[in-house]
Amino acid sequence: MALGAAALLLPVPLTVLAPAELVPVNPAVIRAPLDGVVDRVLVLPNQPVRRDAPLFEFDRAGIQNKLQVAQRALGTLQAEYRQKAQQSLFDPASKSQLAPLQGQIAEKSTEIHYLRQLNERGMATSPRDGVALLDDPTEWIGRPVVTGEKIMMVADPHQIEVEAWLAPADAIRLPAGSPVRLFLNADPLRPVRASVRYVSHEASERPDGSYAYRVRASLSDPSNPPRLGLKGVARISGERVSLGYWIIRRPLAAVRAWLGW
Repeated sequence: MALGAAALLLPVPLTVLAPAELVPVNPAVIRAPLDGVVDRVLVLPNQPVRRDAPLFEFDRAGIQNKLQVAQRALGTLQAEYRQKAQQSLFDPASKSQLAPLQGQIAEKSTEIHYLRQLNERGMATSPRDGVALLDDPTEWIGRPVVTGEKIMMVADPHQIEVEAWLAPADAIRLPAGSPVRLFLNADPLRPVRASVRYVSHEASERPDGSYAYRVRASLSDPSNPPRLGLKGVARISGERVSLGYWIIRRPLAAVRAWLGW
């Protein structure tokens, strides 16, 4: 009896389990540069890309039509200006028409410059070397997007960390450096070791409607990281507590919630 009571006082690390995956560190988020419809996605998921490589293209037919119309209108105005400039040598009345034509030419030139910039922005390129991270590319084709909407990410495949989602009931104290072991679904016999970098101060809503705290953990051995996007279960170790508290923590929390005490 005394031996059992003494065993309950043994210090053990307080551990929790959380769903987790391998995510990139500081990825470049590629957002829609303008309002429009995505015409083509030029990369595949996890495809290596180089800096300035094309990623996706908007439907630019409308912009290009406006640009052609504006260029023809500019050519007409410039021809009319040259004609009036020649006539002004012999007809003083024609000279008064040059200033309005100059204003129209400047206005049309500004419009053409804007349309050219808009046309160039219709082709999104990669800001860095890395791999393209996106869902099914066919889901974007023909889809209207607004300026600033996230389309994909480009990340360094060698800069990876663990992202875990801690349920509110398991939100134990986790100081920076707390050990993490990620058991990947694809390779559960070789856990990935990491250490807690930070824990979010408030819970965020998950796609399934639940709330959880985001935990980010740096890999202990970043020299040969697993593939980005692999998922699994992370075991996160916090402070050391008695074995007795470790056993009754969850049942005690459930009883207190039920009793309102």
